[in-house]
Amino acid sequence: MTQEPGYTRLQITLHWAIAGLVLFNYIFGETMEQAYDAVRQNVEPAGVGHYLHVVVGLAVLVLTLVRIGARFVVGVPDKGTTPGDKAAAGLQGLLYLLTLLVPALGMMAWGGGQAWAAGPHVLAANAIMLLAFVHAVSALFHQYVLKDRLLLRMMRPR
Repeated sequence: MTQEPGYTRLQITLHWAIAGLVLFNYIFGETMEQAYDAVRQNVEPAGVGHYLHVVVGLAVLVLTLVRIGARFVVGVPDKGTTPGDKAAAGLQGLLYLLTLLVPALGMMAWGGGQAWAAGPHVLAANAIMLLAFVHAVSALFHQYVLKDRLLLRMMRPR
C-alpha cells in the first residue's frame, strides 16, 4: 500500500493552530476596535481583550513564519497542474501573505502609531475570512464530492 502524499504533524498542527487563532481574533476583534478608539480619544481602554488580541496576532505572525520555514525544510505535497490546482496554490499563497500582513498592519496601527494602517488591517482581516471560507469549502468539495481524499492530507500526518 502506498502512502498518500500529505503534510507532517508539525505542518498540520501549525495549519489548525493558525486557523483557530485567526478565527478567534476575528470573532473578538471588536474589543480591539473599542480599545483603539479609546486610545485615539486619550481614554484608557477597558478590559484586557485588546491585550489578548495583540498576543494572538503576534502568535499568528510567528507561527506563520515557522510554517513557511517548515515548507522549505520538509517540503509539501506536489501541486497539480490543472487550472484549479493553480487557483488553489494562488489562494494558499494569498492566505500566507495575509497571515503575515494582517498582524504587521495591526502592529503598525496599535504599537507603531500609524493610524493609516488600521483600515487596511480590518480590510485584510475580512479578506482572510473570505479566502479561508473559500479554502474550507474547496477542501470539503474535494473530500465529499470529488472523493479524492484531499482533505485527509491536512488531517493525518505523513
